[in-house]
Amino acid sequence: LEYLLPAARVGVYLYQTTAMAEDLAELIKDGERTKIDATIQTLDNLLVTSPSFIASKDPTVTRGDAYGNLPPLVGEVAMQQQKQKERKQQSIEVGFAPQFFEVGELIGERRAWNRIVRAESSRENASEVRRALNIYTTNLNFNRNKYVYAGSKEEKSKLIREDKLPTATDVIRSDLDARDLYRNVVQTALEDARAEFVYQKKVGFEDVSDLVGLLKDARTGIDKWFSFIPDEDIKEALEVVKQESR
Repeated sequence: LEYLLPAARVGVYLYQTTAMAEDLAELIKDGERTKIDATIQTLDNLLVTSPSFIASKDPTVTRGDAYGNLPPLVGEVAMQQQKQKERKQQSIEVGFAPQFFEVGELIGERRAWNRIVRAESSRENASEVRRALNIYTTNLNFNRNKYVYAGSKEEKSKLIREDKLPTATDVIRSDLDARDLYRNVVQTALEDARAEFVYQKKVGFEDVSDLVGLLKDARTGIDKWFSFIPDEDIKEALEVVKQESR
């Protein structure tokens, strides 16, 4: 549950901020100046001085090392031996030359992974929304040996005949890619909404339809991100967040 709390705070924040922007649009339409000023100030507090979504007691982003945190080269050799063992169990024959070069390929893959981790850490430092959602996704535990196929028996049989049935690794990668896609939608739409709000402050809030639209995009993105998570977990996390705000 604790891993989901930062994301739940983001979700509550997006719903509150979107509702406030929609209220502002209606007030502008009705010309209620006093309420308009108060609503703009509330939105300023929400968008310009955004609240923190991560508490000091919350878990952190965790990215496991596929090489068992072993030193360079030692980890790659251990990984190559593991791959060789798996191939043997699956009765897959690989010549000596590919095995010889495999360690070198793994060294390159590890360097590339380390670059990706550093780049993502930098992006997380620049966006607390991104870090809040990553706290949950980077701490997920998947069964890398099996998964439950959700399609029909006919579809599964067809994929097996065509040798296109995805592996557990394929499914995990697809799942995480989709979560990251929606996370990016949330982050981008919210950043654009903040920029739009600052612009509207300069021009006097004559039309906030773009602001409302961007916040709705962010809200839709967070809904889709949460769609991967069991409803009971979401309800429990939201209840904790509501208790925090009282």
